[in-house]
Amino acid sequence: MLTNLCCMDFTPRQIEIIQAATKLIGEKGIQNMTTKHLAEEIGFSEPALYRHFKGKTEILVSVLEYFREQMRNSLAPLLQQQKTGMDKIKQIVEFQFELFTKNPAIIMVIFAETSFQYDKLLSSTVNRLLIQKKQMVSRIIEEGMKDGSIRADVDAEQLMSIILGSMRFTVLQWRMSKFGFDLNKAGLNLCNALNLLLKSN
Repeated sequence: MLTNLCCMDFTPRQIEIIQAATKLIGEKGIQNMTTKHLAEEIGFSEPALYRHFKGKTEILVSVLEYFREQMRNSLAPLLQQQKTGMDKIKQIVEFQFELFTKNPAIIMVIFAETSFQYDKLLSSTVNRLLIQKKQMVSRIIEEGMKDGSIRADVDAEQLMSIILGSMRFTVLQWRMSKFGFDLNKAGLNLCNALNLLLKSN
């Protein structure tokens, strides 16, 4: 269950529903996360659930927004520390993989973006999450190029794609293996490989 998140403009009851929805997705998959099943999970009636959210789409959007806020608010103090760009890249990988390890259900929502392509609200929410991450990593790479910890002979956008692409592939492998290996250990191995690829000579 997602914990220690910024509640944005959500009410305590909406947060309870978001957390229950995340738990239900983790247990039964995103396709089985229906308002009926969710109401049963919480002990609500469906009409009571609709007093807090308009439907399944709004709940899924809220799960994504909730996760996006956690990522932003948790990483902000880390990234303000006086560390090299390369050290901050490592922090992002470690934080992201630890978060997914604790909340694997959120991956099932993020990686369902192909199912969201015909839903404008869901697809735009996933896109905002990706843009936020791209901007964060690009800024850190540029910092690293300036402080000399990240090579400057490769375009920053290409390095960003390498970092985020390798993170995504590792997480996808973890999901497809039914979470059959230690994601945090895989993250450490990935950090070591990225350090060799990205570090300034």
